[in-house]
Amino acid sequence: MIDIKVKIHDKFSFEFKTSFIATRKSKMSDTNEFSINMWMFVPNSLDINRSTYSKDQFYRDTKSNVRLITPVYSLKDIYNGDQCPLSRLRASIEELKANPEDQNSSANYAYQVRMFSSIFKSASRDRAYFITDRENDDEIAELIAEYISEISDILLHYRKLSEIMDEKMTKDNLQYFSFGDDFIGNIAEQNAYRIMRRLSGRPVYESIKNQLLELVKKEDSYKNKKGYSQLDPKDPTNNYLVVMRRGILKKFIESDLYLNTKSLKDGALAQQFYYGIAAGVSMVFATVVAFTAQQRYGNFTVPLFFALVVSYIFKDRIKDLMRYYFSTQLGKKYFDNKRELEIQKQKIGWSKEAFDFVSEEKIPEKVMNIRKRSPLVEAESKIYNEQIILYKKLVQLSSTHISQYKGYRFVGINDITRFNLTNFIQKMDNPFVPLCMPDEKNGYILSPSEKVYALHIVLRCQGHSKLYYRKFRLLFNREGIKDITEINSTPDLS
Repeated sequence: MIDIKVKIHDKFSFEFKTSFIATRKSKMSDTNEFSINMWMFVPNSLDINRSTYSKDQFYRDTKSNVRLITPVYSLKDIYNGDQCPLSRLRASIEELKANPEDQNSSANYAYQVRMFSSIFKSASRDRAYFITDRENDDEIAELIAEYISEISDILLHYRKLSEIMDEKMTKDNLQYFSFGDDFIGNIAEQNAYRIMRRLSGRPVYESIKNQLLELVKKEDSYKNKKGYSQLDPKDPTNNYLVVMRRGILKKFIESDLYLNTKSLKDGALAQQFYYGIAAGVSMVFATVVAFTAQQRYGNFTVPLFFALVVSYIFKDRIKDLMRYYFSTQLGKKYFDNKRELEIQKQKIGWSKEAFDFVSEEKIPEKVMNIRKRSPLVEAESKIYNEQIILYKKLVQLSSTHISQYKGYRFVGINDITRFNLTNFIQKMDNPFVPLCMPDEKNGYILSPSEKVYALHIVLRCQGHSKLYYRKFRLLFNREGIKDITEINSTPDLS
C-alpha cells in the first residue's frame, strides 16, 4: 500500500511524505514493489524546460530521506503490557545494571530509549490530530481530559525509571536517559500547543485551554528543576540555542529509524557494455577505411594520410552518436539513480528514481483528463506549450527483513522527498500588481493584488495491484509558496 501526505515545508520548498507498507504476499514471496509517477505541469512563462533546467539541477533541488515507519501504538499501549515500549526499556536498564561494561547491553539500552521516545512522539501527535478533527465539542472535551491523563501517566512512568538507574552506569548512559526525558517533555508541550492552535476560535477552546496550559506549566516547572533548556520570550539568543538543541535531540532520538543507503548508478554495467559496442563499431569503421586506403594508395602516401585523418574524425563522431543513442535508449529502461536500503548491514530493498521532460503526446490519456485545463489555459497551451516534468520512483521492499528488526513490528518505510522551487521563481513577474478600482471621489483607487503562478501535480501510485491517482495544485510567486491543495479532477480555473 502507498500513502502520500503533501505539505509546505518552508517558504520555497514542499514535501511528499510517502509511506510504503510492505506485506507478505505468500509463503514463497515477501517482495513488495511500488511505483510512483509524478507529472509536474509547469507554466511556460517560467522558462523551465529541457535546455534551461537539467537533471543535475533537479537533483540538487531535491532532497530525500528514507526511514522506517515508527511502530504504531496507542498512548495506553506505550506503558501497558509485558512487551510494551516501557517494559522493553525497563528490561534493558536491568540488563545494563547487571553488565554495565557490556557494549551490547549499552547499545540495546540506548536503542530502547530512542524507540520509546520516537513511539511517544508518533502516538501523541496522531492522537492530537485525531482529537482536533472531531466535530462534536462535548466529545473533544472528553478526549482532551483522557489525552492529558494518558500523557501525564507516560511522563510519570518514564521518569520513575530513573529510580532504578545505577550509579555504576556510565555518564553517557545516564545522559541518554535525560535526552529522552527532555525530548518527550518537549513533545508533550508542542502537542498541547498544537491542539490549542487547531481548536482556537471554536466554542470548546475556552473550556479546554486551562487544562492544556496546566500540562505545559507542569512541564516548565519540571524542566526548571532538571536544568533543561527552555524558551525565554525576552532572550532571542537563548531561544535560537534552544531550537538548535531540540533539532539535535530530534536527530539523536530518531537516528535508529533512518536507513543506511548506498547510492549506485542504475544500469551501470549495461551502460559500459553498450558504450563498448559504440567504441568497437567506430574502431571497425576507422580500421576498414585505413585498410582500404592502404590497399588502394599504398603506404606513406598523401591520399592515405588524408584518408586516415578523415577516418579518425568520423570514428569519434560515430562513437559519440552511438553513445548518445544508447544513452537515450538506456534512459527509457533504466533509472537515473539507485539506492540500496539497509538496516544494520541487512539489505531490505532498493529505490530508484528518474527525471525527464516529456511531451504531452507521451502522457497517458487518464493523466491528461485529470489535469483538465480550463478553456482559457487550453487555448494558451496551443500557442505556448505547458512544460511537463516527469519524476518516477520505483521501490522494492522485503517485508520479512523489515519486520524482524530488533523486536519491534515495523511495517514499511517513509520516503520524505523535498522539492525546492528557487530555480522556478527567477523569471517571474513582480509578486504584486496594481489594480484600478472605481472611486466616487477620485474616479479610481489603486488596490495592489498578489500575482501567483499555478504548478499542477498529478500522481499515479501503484502497489499491491492497487492503482490510484491524486492531483494537487501549488500556488507560488517570488515571495514563496502560498498554498498547496489537493483538488479533484473537475475543471479548475488555473
